[in-house]
Amino acid sequence: MWHIFLNNIMPLGVFIILGCLLGRGLLSWSGALSREYESELDTFIPIRGTVAESRWLLAISGALPLLCAVAAYIFHGLQYPNILYVFIVSLFLIQFSLTDFLWQVIFDKQLALFALLGLTRLLLSGQGLMDGLVAAAVGFAVFLLLAVITRGGFGGGDVKLVGAMGLWLGSDLLLVTVIMGIIMGGIMALLLLITKKRSRKDYFPYGPYFAITGMVLFLLCVQ
Repeated sequence: MWHIFLNNIMPLGVFIILGCLLGRGLLSWSGALSREYESELDTFIPIRGTVAESRWLLAISGALPLLCAVAAYIFHGLQYPNILYVFIVSLFLIQFSLTDFLWQVIFDKQLALFALLGLTRLLLSGQGLMDGLVAAAVGFAVFLLLAVITRGGFGGGDVKLVGAMGLWLGSDLLLVTVIMGIIMGGIMALLLLITKKRSRKDYFPYGPYFAITGMVLFLLCVQ
C-alpha cells in the first residue's frame, strides 16, 4: 500500500499542485505582460479581475498540462523525467497558444524561459544537444526568411517560437510540426476568408497550430 502511495498517488498529487500553481502563475504573468505592452499590441483583451475569476483560462492553462502528463504516463510508463518534460512543454505551449489568440503576441520573456529550460534539459541529459541546437538555429533562420518574404505572413513570435521549440523537439519532430502547423493554419485561414470572418489584411495566428502540433508530437515521442 505504501509503495502504491509513493509511486502513484503522491506523484499525481504533486503534479496536480504544480498544474494549479504554475498554470495560474503563467496566466498571471501573461496578464501582467499584456498590460505592460498594451500600447504595442494590435489587439488587447484584458483579463479582468483576478485570474481565479477567469475560470476557463485557468482550466485551459492548468488542467490541460496535467492531462498531458497523465497521457505521458499512459504511453511511456512511470518515467518521471519524461512526464516532467511533457508537463513543462505542454504548460508553455498552451500558454503561448492562449496569448496568441487573446493578444496576437507570444511574449519574448516567456519564450526565453521556455528556450532556456529546453537547453538545460539537453545539457543535463547529454543527448541530442547538437541536433537540438541545429534545429533551433535552422528553424529560426528559415522562418525569419519566410517572415521577410511573406511580408508579415509569419510574425516575429512565430519565428522565435519555432526556434525555441527546436531545442525541445529536435530536427525531425520540428520539421513535422512546421509542416502540419502550416497545413492546419492554412486550412483555418482559408475557412475564415471564405466565411468572411477575416480579410486578407487581418493578422492570423499560426503560433497555436505550431504549439499544439509540437505538444502532441513531443508527448508521443519523448525520450
